[in-house]
Amino acid sequence: MTHQKITDKNFLKLISEYLPDMLWAKDLQGKYLFANRAICDNLLMSSPEEVVGNGDVFFAKREREKYSHNPHWHTFGELCYNSDEVVLESMQSMQFEEYGNIRGELTYLEVHKAPLYNEAGELIGTIGSGRDITIQKKLESELVAMNALIDSGPVVLFEWSAEEGWPIKNVSQNVEAVLGMSYAKLMDGTVHFSDYIHPDDIESVSAEVAAFISAQTGSFSQQYRIVNTKGGMWIKDFTVIDYDAEGFPVSIKGYLLDNTVEIEAKEKIDKLSFTDQLTGLQNRQKMQLDIQNQKPYGCIVFNIDRFREINDLFGVSIGDSILTQVGAWFKKLGLDVYRIGGDEFATLLFEQVEWSALEFTLAVWLEELSQTYFHIGNELISIRMNIGVALGSQKLLTQADIALHNAKEAKIAYALYEETENVEELYRTNIAMTATIHKAIAKGQIICHYQPIVDFTTGKAVKYETLVRLIDESNSIIPPLYFLPIAKKTKLYSQITRSVVHQACKTFAHREEEFSINLSIDDIEDPTTVQDIINTLLKTETASRVVFEILESEGIENYESVQHFIKQVKSLGAKIAIDDFGTGYSNFEHILQLHVDYIKIDGSLVRNIATDERHAIIVETIVDFARKIGAKTIAEFVSDEAIFLKLKSLGVDYSQGYYTGKPEPI
Repeated sequence: MTHQKITDKNFLKLISEYLPDMLWAKDLQGKYLFANRAICDNLLMSSPEEVVGNGDVFFAKREREKYSHNPHWHTFGELCYNSDEVVLESMQSMQFEEYGNIRGELTYLEVHKAPLYNEAGELIGTIGSGRDITIQKKLESELVAMNALIDSGPVVLFEWSAEEGWPIKNVSQNVEAVLGMSYAKLMDGTVHFSDYIHPDDIESVSAEVAAFISAQTGSFSQQYRIVNTKGGMWIKDFTVIDYDAEGFPVSIKGYLLDNTVEIEAKEKIDKLSFTDQLTGLQNRQKMQLDIQNQKPYGCIVFNIDRFREINDLFGVSIGDSILTQVGAWFKKLGLDVYRIGGDEFATLLFEQVEWSALEFTLAVWLEELSQTYFHIGNELISIRMNIGVALGSQKLLTQADIALHNAKEAKIAYALYEETENVEELYRTNIAMTATIHKAIAKGQIICHYQPIVDFTTGKAVKYETLVRLIDESNSIIPPLYFLPIAKKTKLYSQITRSVVHQACKTFAHREEEFSINLSIDDIEDPTTVQDIINTLLKTETASRVVFEILESEGIENYESVQHFIKQVKSLGAKIAIDDFGTGYSNFEHILQLHVDYIKIDGSLVRNIATDERHAIIVETIVDFARKIGAKTIAEFVSDEAIFLKLKSLGVDYSQGYYTGKPEPI
C-alpha cells in the first residue's frame, strides 16, 4: 500500500471543502482573509470569492435587510465584530458563545478566536473556528424548563386545541388543588380558562397571546391575576405553541403555577428599596427609575431653607417630625412627591407646561406654605423653601439641582434651569478637582510654602506664614484659591488643615522664628481637628512659637466657638492673629474680648496706601488701636518700596508681601 503525500495546498483544500467546523481568518479591519466552505455556506451564505475581502458588517447589513421582519433580526456580524475587538485588545485566545440570525432563525455558535500573526511575528488579524450548538442549546433550555417545573413545586399542566375558541384539550387534575379551578368544568367545556382571569387583565392577556401566535416565536410566558374559589391570586404561565408544517398553530401546551408568594415578596422588597422609611414617600432610587422608564417632561426639587438650624436647635427627632409633616403637606397639595435627600423633596411633571404657568403654580404653593404651620411639641413654626426647576431635559434631576443651587445663591424662592456657557463645565471641573484633592491627600502631595514676615525696624525676617499648596499628577503646583473652596464643600478641608499643621510644626520644631497657620471656623468647630492641633503642638513643643490666624470676616461671627478655641491654645502658649482686619464691619469690641496678639491689616487697605490718604487714615487708626491694647500689626500684600515706606512711617510693626519675600519651601 502506498501513501500519498498531502501538500499544503491539498490540505487547505480539504479543510475548505469537507471539514464541518467553520474556519476563518480576518485582517485587523475585520475583513476575511480566508473562509472555508462550512462558514461560507452555513453562516455567510456566500461564495468564498465573495467572502474574502468583505467584513462582517457587509453580511450583517444584508441579513438585516432580508430578515428585519423577524424578531431575531440581529445578526452574527454585529456580535462577531465586537468579539474580534476583545481578542485584539486582550491579545489572547478566547472562547465565545454567539447567537444571531441564520436564514431568519435563531442560531447559536460556540466560537474560538485568537490573534493571527505572520511569519515575521507581526499581528495581522484574528483567526477563528465555530461550531453550531443550536440543538444543544435547545436541549439545555428544555432541561432548564423541566428543572423549573420540578423546583417550583405544584404546577398545572394543560393543552389547548387550535380549534375555534381554543377549548381545553387536556389539563392536569391538580388544577383545582393548586389554582382553585374546577377540573370537571374545564374538561367538559362548561367554563373556559379565561373565565377565571381577573377582568382587568383579560384584554392584555388576549393581546399577548395573539401577538405570540402571530409572531410564531415558539414560546412565551405571561403573568396575570386570577379569581377563583381560593380568592384572588397571581399566576405565571409558561407556554409552548406547536405549529404545523405550513406554520399554522396546532395547540398550545404549557404549565401554570401559583406565583402569589413571589409577587408579594417582590412588592415588599420594592417597598423597602423604593420607599423612604421616615416619611413613607418614594425615595431617590424610585425617582431615578421613574425618570428612566416614564420619560417625564420636567422635575421640581424643593429644599427646606435652613433646616440644619432646626436640627441643631430642637434635635434630630424634631427635625424628623418636621420632615414627616412636610411630606404630608405635599400630599395635601395633591403632589406625588419623592424624598431625595435629607431635607430635599422632588416631583416629576409628565405633561408639557409653559414656564409662566408653572411659575404661577409655584407662587401659589409658596403662598400656601407661608400660611402653614408645623408642630414642634405644643409650639408651631413656619418654614420656607427654595425650589429648582428643569423642563424638557435629558438630565432633569441634575439640572433641577443646579437651578436649586442658583436660587439659593441668588437668595430667591425659585429658579428655572437655563443653559449657560459654563455651568456644567464648572461642575465637571469641580468633580475633577475633588478627585485631584483626594489623590493629593492620599499621596502626601499637600505641601507647605512659607512667606517671610519682616520687622520694619530691623529689616529681618522674624516670622513666617504657612501657605498651603497642592501638587497635581503632572507635578504642577496648584495655589489654594483653586482647591480650598472645593475642599470645604466636599469635607476634605479638615484633612488638609491637619496635614498643614503637622508639616509646619515639624518644620519649625528646630527653628527659632514664629510661624503662623491659617484656621477656618470649620477647623475651630471640629473637635477632632482641634484635638489633633493640640496633640501636635505638645509633641513638637512648638506651642510658644505658633500663631493661629483667624479670618476677621468669618471667625468673629462665631464668637463663642472662637473664644473657646483661643482659650485652649493660649493656655499652651500659642498666639492669635486676626486676619484680613479692616474688611466688612470690623468689630473692635470682639477684638478686645479675644485678647489677640496680632492684627493683620487687609491687603485692600495696603495696596493703595501710598496714594489714597483715606486708606492711610484707616491704617493709622488700626495701628493706634493695636498699640493701646498691646497687640502688634502686620501689613499684608506689601508689593513695592513706596507702600513699604508709607507703612513704616505709620508705625506698622511687620511687613508681609512680595517686596520683602515671596512664599517658598524651607
